[in-house]
Amino acid sequence: MIIDRYLFVTMARASALVILVLLAQSAFINFVDQLDEVGEGAYTTSDAVFFTLMLWPSHAFEMFPIAVLLGTMLGLGALANHSELIAIRAAGVSMWRFARTALITGLVFAVVAAIVGEFIAPPAEQYARAHKAQLKEQKTDIDSLSGIWLRDGERIINVVQVQDESNLLGVYTFDFDRNGQLLAIGRAPTAKRRGDGLWLLKDYQATRVEGDVAFVEAEPERLLKTSLDADVLEVSVVRPASLSLVELWLYARYLKNNDLDSGKYEMALWNRIANVAAVPLMVLLGLPFVFGPLRSGGNGIRLVVGVLIGVGYYLANGALADASAVYDVPPVVTAWIPVAVLGLAAGVGILRAR
Repeated sequence: MIIDRYLFVTMARASALVILVLLAQSAFINFVDQLDEVGEGAYTTSDAVFFTLMLWPSHAFEMFPIAVLLGTMLGLGALANHSELIAIRAAGVSMWRFARTALITGLVFAVVAAIVGEFIAPPAEQYARAHKAQLKEQKTDIDSLSGIWLRDGERIINVVQVQDESNLLGVYTFDFDRNGQLLAIGRAPTAKRRGDGLWLLKDYQATRVEGDVAFVEAEPERLLKTSLDADVLEVSVVRPASLSLVELWLYARYLKNNDLDSGKYEMALWNRIANVAAVPLMVLLGLPFVFGPLRSGGNGIRLVVGVLIGVGYYLANGALADASAVYDVPPVVTAWIPVAVLGLAAGVGILRAR
């Protein structure tokens, strides 16, 4: 138990240090990116810092697998450099006992990652983006209970749902004159955003009021010119990162039941589960490099190898996600392929290290 606790603390401390370094780098990049938007509306430098910090949980969840891999390799590598691993092995601790301790450590990390990814990251990112949009567009009043309400000159627009940055569902328009008299009420089931503030409303129907007379007109398509900032709509985009696992599953099922594209949300659902499952496998994968060919190398070599494995893992995830969309491969398959490869590599590496 003493050895198990010692190894656990060593790997946990090194992993925490790695994730803090990675978060600091990502925060700097995000903050520099936010500086271009400082000065728009009431968005200030302190707001940019707050926005950057609120995205930390999301980034931490994404970085957990590579962080624990690097933490395992650097933490146990430091023990190897001081011959502590040799002493532990000489005391009768087998490779399988090391693997068991590493697996338990990885499972603890996986629980932490799941808590961050499920309960902390989604609400934090959702609040940060809503707060930013409200500061940049002070005249916009957003009501999340009834979609998004926008004021555009003498027109009020209600968008029930923003599916993504280009596709809108349930668009209602209310046109008034300068005296506040209602001129027309329009509705379009779907709409697409185009450049230069143009919205293409499809199957548009409007009820127009002229004096005491009202009449209905219908058009297959109608272009609507607006002066609204794109960031205002982005706040109500249903972003996968802003949803919990249950919300992702429910929303994907809702889209599928209504013959809408649910692939992005199904992919996000299975990727999030697979990302948690990859955490203990990354810890196991670090063992062969410590006991194998890199046991006499420095931490610099281990760091390079760990970064290359982590980058390869994320590139594979991205490529397989694109392949799922292009070739219509089930998201559950493409999400779990990298995890299966990690498990196979860890198992083979531990057997060879014996």
